[in-house]
Order: sequence, then structure tokens, then C-alpha cells
Amino acid sequence: MGAVVGLLFSPDKGEENRDGIAGWFKDIYDLSKEKTSDLAEKGMNAVKSTKNSAESHIDHAESALGV
Repeated sequence: MGAVVGLLFSPDKGEENRDGIAGWFKDIYDLSKEKTSDLAEKGMNAVKSTKNSAESHIDHAESALGV
């Protein structure tokens, strides 16, 4: 509600307000895209690490059992 009132009484022109809001949303979008990409990369690294660890444990167990 306060944001709407602020826009109505803003000294800026409507186009300037729209450009500012659009820029803010683009910044938020870009940041969320970057964070999502970082999170996906960390997830893939965790999966690879877990896979390598599991394979190592399997190899060790097979060696111990003489398989």
C-alpha cells in the first residue's frame, strides 16, 4: 500500500518510475538466476563427490572380500 502511495506522489515521471521498477525486477531476476546456477553447480559437485566416495567404498569392500 505504501509503495502505491509513494508512486502516486513521486516527483518522477511515470516512465521514469516504470523504468526504475523494471530495472529493479531485472536486477532481482539476474540475481536469482545467478544464485540458482551457483546452487545447481554445488549440487552437481556434491553428487559427483558422493558418487566417487561410494565407488571408492565399493572398491575397498570388494578388495577386502576378494571379489
